[in-house]
Amino acid sequence: MRCPPPAAHVPVLFAVLFGIWAVPVLAQAPSDLAPEDRAVLQAQETLTSTPLPSDSIDARLEALEDERQTGEFRRIMQELDALAEEHPEHGGILWRLARTRTDVAERIEDEEERKALCRKALSEAEQAVDLLPNSSNAHLTKAVAAGRLAVISGTRQQVELSRTVREYADRAIELDPDNDLAYHVRGRWHFEVAQLGFFARRVVNLVYGGLPDASFEEARADYQTALDLEERAVHHFELGRTLLEMDRPGRAREHLRRTITMPQRDVTDPIYKERARRLLQEMDRS
Repeated sequence: MRCPPPAAHVPVLFAVLFGIWAVPVLAQAPSDLAPEDRAVLQAQETLTSTPLPSDSIDARLEALEDERQTGEFRRIMQELDALAEEHPEHGGILWRLARTRTDVAERIEDEEERKALCRKALSEAEQAVDLLPNSSNAHLTKAVAAGRLAVISGTRQQVELSRTVREYADRAIELDPDNDLAYHVRGRWHFEVAQLGFFARRVVNLVYGGLPDASFEEARADYQTALDLEERAVHHFELGRTLLEMDRPGRAREHLRRTITMPQRDVTDPIYKERARRLLQEMDRS
């Protein structure tokens, strides 16, 4: 029997941050959401928006941050595009635009359009990092954009982009040790890479130059740090899922149940609550 090419043994490495823009938008690749999850996200776009102030850049950016809870990312992207045209060297506009462009990409079915949006987002995030070398959020956005592009790229580019995710998540944490989303992204990186089997890791090392070491324990530690810094449904869910992989079902249940009972505070919380319910049901059946 003919053996498949090496790349066939290497699963998709990243599914990032989701919803939390991470990251809250770092999780199963948003572009690969289950139909029921995608329906939850798309429903958010029917909500009514409010007029935006135009008296200053800071006021407009602050208003757009508030608007993220409506899920109207395409409209927000258009606002940020207009701001970027007026102020092309404003790093704060650029990293927010890159983040929002990936949010829009995850709601699009056409893969080529998603790729184009993610490539542009990564370019904008790189510009933001150049303009704001000490901004944790700019570096985090580059990590997120690289992760989003990785899940719809070929194996070699997945490996290269996954290195970028780890590098810029690390840097985001160095710049701001209180950035909970940066820990979440790095935790997700550890989780995904730790899931690679021995043979897949061997292929990555031999053919693509390898990846930094990763483990479920390091994923757990990063998720726990993220949760200690800011309680979010997505942190509880991913920590619970990681504990389950580590054969700690009791602690996993605690975090999955907390995911469900937490008050909603982010536009993607309903997705994580539903995933937690499904995972608990699976645990009960096993």
